[in-house]
Amino acid sequence: MKLLAERLYLRDLEASDVDAVHEYASSIEVVLHQEWGPNTIEQTREYIAACVLGNSLPDRRTLELAAVLNDGSLIGSYRASLSECGTEAEIGYSLNPRYWHKGYATEAAKRLVDYLVNERTVREIFATSRPENVASIHVLEKLGMQQVDLYRKNVLIRGEWRDTLVFSVETG
Repeated sequence: MKLLAERLYLRDLEASDVDAVHEYASSIEVVLHQEWGPNTIEQTREYIAACVLGNSLPDRRTLELAAVLNDGSLIGSYRASLSECGTEAEIGYSLNPRYWHKGYATEAAKRLVDYLVNERTVREIFATSRPENVASIHVLEKLGMQQVDLYRKNVLIRGEWRDTLVFSVETG
């Protein structure tokens, strides 16, 4: 799978992506608001291996995609998990900090949402964020998402119970 945007494209994660993914997956700055990480190199290898296997399934409902600039630089990863019936999807993303604040996160997310709506006929798209992750919230708002829920202290992140905001957009 390859989804083209203006300055980048999304494609299936590949075994050769380990080093580029590990560069950001091992960064506390990237995983500050995540339940996972920072990854060891072995954890990143296991993650990539699981993605490659999952992406090879003919009727996969989870898409594990690399965000790649047109010059070939892998800058992040995106996930879309489709519901059993395929009419709903949850998206998520992680981006290498070297590429933050350049519009890449939004561009890639818009392309993924476009694919889900127009080619997979998804009618509602969800995403979550920590309240402190202002940059990610801005990306979700640029996708037309609105906050629809707040879960108080529902996620344990490095020993601290944290809140979760839920965002959604109906597409059809």
